[in-house]
Amino acid sequence: MRFEKIQAGLDILATAVAVNLLLVLTASPFIALLVLTDPFQSWPLVAAAAVLAAPGLTAAFTVFRQVSSDRVGSDRAGGNPFRSFVRGYRATWTRSALVALAAVGVCIVLLVDARFFADAAYAQAVMVVLVIVGMIVAGIALLALAAIAENPAIRVRDAARLGAWFGVRRWYLTLLSLGVLVAYAVFFINLPVLALSVMASPALFLAWTNSRYTLRPAFTHDEVAAV
Repeated sequence: MRFEKIQAGLDILATAVAVNLLLVLTASPFIALLVLTDPFQSWPLVAAAAVLAAPGLTAAFTVFRQVSSDRVGSDRAGGNPFRSFVRGYRATWTRSALVALAAVGVCIVLLVDARFFADAAYAQAVMVVLVIVGMIVAGIALLALAAIAENPAIRVRDAARLGAWFGVRRWYLTLLSLGVLVAYAVFFINLPVLALSVMASPALFLAWTNSRYTLRPAFTHDEVAAV
């Protein structure tokens, strides 16, 4: 029994290391631009690289789903995280990139609006509204990516619709997922090497687990018909 627990712990550690490595590889242009350039000056390249990095997230979510399935014995396809990541990447890259493209496009519009209204008399009220809208967009995008990882055959508009419906209806769970990602972003800004090598998998796993729980009614009940 003790040996099995040790083996399970080592398997989880190996999976986390593999996911960290694969995320760095698939998001290397985005990471390089954030670390080596001024994102405010190179924002068009950063935006494009963010879209290209999105499939790595759904691939990581696929690995997490594989690990969760293996733990309950419902998936015998194998527990190789590299194989699961590649399979998830190939199955979801188009849809996840489209979701990221839409989210990044909306965020660019919000940033342009923020700069336009920065000197207005009612700038503070506008900024609050823009921040709230940005959080809603980020929450919908995260849930849409989780839905795509859960069902790679889902249409993009259906994934976005599920993200909007459950993201607003279960706003407290969405806020928790975004809080985890914001905390990771702060950690990345201060300690990028440690964040990429150690904390990427745990942070994304927490965000994925919470997002999957948020979307659970859509995949377990007929509530999706109401959407």
